[in-house]
Amino acid sequence: MQKSYDPRRYDLTSFDQHLCLKPPLLLWGTVIYLSRAVSLPFVIGIGSLAGGSANTNRLMHGLFDPYTLLPSCVAFLVLAALAVRSPSSGRPVRWIFSHGRLLLLVAAILDAGLGLSSVSLEHLANGDEQAAGALLALALDAYILVYLFVSRRVRDVFSDFPAAEI
Repeated sequence: MQKSYDPRRYDLTSFDQHLCLKPPLLLWGTVIYLSRAVSLPFVIGIGSLAGGSANTNRLMHGLFDPYTLLPSCVAFLVLAALAVRSPSSGRPVRWIFSHGRLLLLVAAILDAGLGLSSVSLEHLANGDEQAAGALLALALDAYILVYLFVSRRVRDVFSDFPAAEI
């Protein structure tokens, strides 16, 4: 199978059962963070079915604002494609996966832009807690953007998909 990268750069544990490069833990964290407005309600819902408390609803409201929904939908597509990556995956999953890095970059830019637009100078001057959270989210988005731009491993992961079943 032809690879667009040098497989000797990675050790054998970096590959899955289909001989494709596994996504690193930081990439999983990035995708989960960017898709938080879509993926967290699923996690909280499953937790409440398993006996979670009502305090989780208050926690969930503090983790994201409505402006994160659009970037989260974009990132959730990539999360789903990462989760179902296999030789039997269809054309839409393959397309989403092959454009996954670009989709995550778009999601991070949207997340940063929409988050920054929700913070005013007045909130910053007053030391509002919401402004501090928005600035922390902006710093995370900036880190994610740099990571997605410069990481060779991320580029290699999104260029590697299992061959289709015959």
